[in-house]
Amino acid sequence: MALVTHVTHVTKEMPVLDTMKTQMRKKLIIDLIILSVIFISCLWLFITIDALELLFEFTRQHDTWELDEFFSAAIVLGGLFSIFSYRRWQDIKKLSLYCEELSMVDPITLLPNRRVIDRLLTKIRNNKNRQNCFPLSLIVIDITGIKLLQSQLGNTVAEQAISELFYRYSLLLKNDQLICYRNTNQCLLYCPELNEDDAAVLSDKVCHMQLETHQSTLNLLSIKSVAVTLTQPEEIDGALERLDDLVNALHFNDNKIVELKLI
Repeated sequence: MALVTHVTHVTKEMPVLDTMKTQMRKKLIIDLIILSVIFISCLWLFITIDALELLFEFTRQHDTWELDEFFSAAIVLGGLFSIFSYRRWQDIKKLSLYCEELSMVDPITLLPNRRVIDRLLTKIRNNKNRQNCFPLSLIVIDITGIKLLQSQLGNTVAEQAISELFYRYSLLLKNDQLICYRNTNQCLLYCPELNEDDAAVLSDKVCHMQLETHQSTLNLLSIKSVAVTLTQPEEIDGALERLDDLVNALHFNDNKIVELKLI
């Protein structure tokens, strides 16, 4: 079953990761301001007391201590530590990107998780150059009966069946389309440049997917789908929440095709 709707007004929710990055940028600006104030204060103080002249006179008075060579070596050491800090910063940056990438992949299915879709939708909303992907269709595939399958045939068979379903769904997608893991019972298809009619066709295909495993496995599962087709950036905010509402409506309207249009 396919449920197609247009979303026109929804609320915006900022991901936790983006909130953390915003706070880090604020701390960065504050640190730069503090360091700049300290530098200017030290510069004014050194100009006032003629620090270099005092240092020169002090080293001449204690020439046997070789203090001038020590200060020269300290300057070189400061440069070396600057290079060392820059290289460690690059390593931390790469590690951070790698950890962020891992956080966007489901560890069991190795599929992108919901965070990837949130980021893609955010980029489309904020970047005008990415708005040529409309109409944009989001399709949620809801699979029920997994617990029954686990109880009768075991966890291994259930995991194999779900993995095979997700794999076969991915074969229906084009290069610019994406399958995303939402939870044990659901996956989401991200389909740019897919209109409402094509989204309905794709929804029907996923609901009638056949498995190479024993037919009894598929008989224990019930597969339904809902789709939201977006035509402009203003419809992006809250589209995923609307999909959740449509999935809940499907459970209350079993064996029916529901069309919900929001104005």
